[in-house]
Amino acid sequence: GPADSLVLRAMESDTIVAVVTPPGEGGVGIVRASGPLSSTLAERLFAGIRSSWPSHQLRHGQIVDPVSGSVVDQALGCLMRAPRSYTGEDIFEIHCHGSPLALERVVQLCLREGCRAARPGEFTLRAFLNGRLDLSQAEAVVDVVRARTNTGLDLAVRQLSGWLSERVEPVRQDLIGVLAHMEAMVDFVEDDIPPQADAATEARLQKDLRAIETLLEGAEQGIILREGATLAIVGSPNVGKSSIMNALLGLDRSIVTPVPGTTRDTVEETLQVRGVPFRTIDTAGITETSDAVEQIGVNRSRQTLHGADVVLLVLDRSRSFSQQDELAVQAIEASRENNGHNQRLIVTLNKADLPSRIDASGAIERTQPLAVVQSSAVQLAGIEELRGALEEAALGNARPEFVVGNVRHQDALRRSAAALRDALRGLSDGTPLDLVSFDVRAAAQAIGEICGANVDDEVLDRIFRDFCIGK
Repeated sequence: GPADSLVLRAMESDTIVAVVTPPGEGGVGIVRASGPLSSTLAERLFAGIRSSWPSHQLRHGQIVDPVSGSVVDQALGCLMRAPRSYTGEDIFEIHCHGSPLALERVVQLCLREGCRAARPGEFTLRAFLNGRLDLSQAEAVVDVVRARTNTGLDLAVRQLSGWLSERVEPVRQDLIGVLAHMEAMVDFVEDDIPPQADAATEARLQKDLRAIETLLEGAEQGIILREGATLAIVGSPNVGKSSIMNALLGLDRSIVTPVPGTTRDTVEETLQVRGVPFRTIDTAGITETSDAVEQIGVNRSRQTLHGADVVLLVLDRSRSFSQQDELAVQAIEASRENNGHNQRLIVTLNKADLPSRIDASGAIERTQPLAVVQSSAVQLAGIEELRGALEEAALGNARPEFVVGNVRHQDALRRSAAALRDALRGLSDGTPLDLVSFDVRAAAQAIGEICGANVDDEVLDRIFRDFCIGK
């Protein structure tokens, strides 16, 4: 209900506290408090420090229980006074030894002094509500923490630094200016303001639409760089699927033996290929079998194949194209038909270190792969070429200059672009300006959602509940 809203709680004047370092033992653990009691905590818990606490300076001392007088830990304290802090409020951080027990005792002291436990995302929510971060930057905090590849981290850091805000806010302001002019033309015709949109107004809307479409060009790539693509490695038993996966990973993760049917279930790994994260799934060989356990693995392979973004078909070039290879090809054809041919396929002819005996040109042509690569997991030949093919399959031929990796942002941009197209169509068709202005307003509101100019509490709650406690 409304009483449980994170937004309402963050707007309260109480002081929140949480451990902001990961759980478990470590050299250092940090407890953070934010709110009006922060300066009081510094004086109460570090009772041995009699002088005043300067802002943004670390001070060493003993944390003492104000009630019992017992020493809890030796620590560093740092008071950051508003508004020059992460949340825009007074913040007090205590850098203790990284003992879970010591950290818990410090949190309990803070609670006893009048703080309350922070909820997930509440520090960052306060930073947003106090104007320290806009909403897109606040969301980037989670992306930085959860980044799985260097490219994903770079994308999150750019968003945290405000690059997206710098591009969408001028568009929003321009749309507001156009909207004000349109409404003035409708409301104050007697003041000699032209009653219809002029060429300059239409040109401004066209320019704003182009700016939004430029950001949308990298929409699919952005999602992949942020969340990853699913790669299914498929083939008949014992063609070298696990060996290829291990070569891509650089580690022996899958079980590799010369016995067909060794992989009886799907094996998942996260693989970084030239900055692109792949959720790589090594599947059981697709074959006809009477073994009940092995058949379960084959069925799971088919299910996994249906959900994959990219499929890597592995064929053994050192042997003839077999009926089992044909079953794998047919499974791919069925999967691509079910996915509307949106799956991208790469074929690798493995065991290139051995003489070639395969004739699979007809089957390969049927599958219409993006690339056919000769590979050898033993000699690692062709692995780099395979990496390049995987990158192209995931991202396409070119990487856009601007990449938007957040689904919510992309949805807002698409709605804004659609509203602008409706507005321009209305101007072209001679639609009354008061009706066209509704579309311009919708475009400005949609794009404003990205930075938090037009969001309600329900949206904010949904966003910040994805955070962990302490962020």
